[in-house]
Amino acid sequence: MAESFINVDNLTYAGKEGQEIFSKSIMDLDLRSYGISYMDNLKGKQKLYSGDVDDVWQPYTCSFTPEGKVSLAESYIEPAAIKVNLEECYDKFWNTYLVEQTEISLNGGVPQTFSDWFFNKKLQPQMKKEYQEIFWRGDKAYSGSTKKFLKVTDGIEKQLGASKAVKVTGATLTVANVVAQVEAAVMAALGQAAKLEVETDGYKIFMNYADVQLLRIALGKLCCGNSTTDVFSNYTKNGDKIGVLGFEVVPTMQSRDVIIVGPASNLVLGYDTFDSSIEYRIIDMRQTTGDNAFRVLALSNIAAGIVLPDLFAVAKP
Repeated sequence: MAESFINVDNLTYAGKEGQEIFSKSIMDLDLRSYGISYMDNLKGKQKLYSGDVDDVWQPYTCSFTPEGKVSLAESYIEPAAIKVNLEECYDKFWNTYLVEQTEISLNGGVPQTFSDWFFNKKLQPQMKKEYQEIFWRGDKAYSGSTKKFLKVTDGIEKQLGASKAVKVTGATLTVANVVAQVEAAVMAALGQAAKLEVETDGYKIFMNYADVQLLRIALGKLCCGNSTTDVFSNYTKNGDKIGVLGFEVVPTMQSRDVIIVGPASNLVLGYDTFDSSIEYRIIDMRQTTGDNAFRVLALSNIAAGIVLPDLFAVAKP
């Protein structure tokens, strides 16, 4: 049988016990709330097109003198298939308190307490979290011993690092420096926008969730800690949303100490169906192979892409 995914080494059983499982909450940040673009029904490599128009006006002359520039460019977005494969014997529960909710027979199944906790509270949020980590932090060259899913494709950070995005020398973020670091990244993006003569409507500031909390603390120390509207002209607070220099700060699953500033809609998430990122199936192997086990399967794909990466600024240590 495949490697066990349930560890019960820390459980003891001495008769009937409490029937609830408590655990850490999994961070749930919805990719669809970022303002990024989506490509549905993406089954294979696909082109992303961009275009520009320039120099349409010219000095007057009586004769017709055609002049002007239209430039078209293309890049690619390519999905990578990902899966969830888990397998466990039903006997894993027999020597634990969870045996009270099952039978040591062909009628035995997954104990309800475990099912409610794992399938309803943990598995789907974890699938969503890791899906977002791939989008932001994916790296085909990743060689770590944990989070091996990151190597399925190159995410936004890797792509920006290899692009013509403006690179800003950042620092490890603290309450003392986070405001200045964010402002530096924003100013770099604004400078690039001015150089390229583009509007900055739709620009957002993307930061790791924990770094956004540092920014909240830092802004609270500047002025008006309990304000629900303007802190002052450069910093705003509207409910849970905060803004710096007029741009919304978006908490993400990207790396710590990385600040990305640019047009949100130019970041592209591709997939065949978005629901496949949270859908799973449970298979009772007693009905197929005869093994006293169950399997958990999920299958999806994911692609990350950037249109005109030179519009972005990236700050990192």
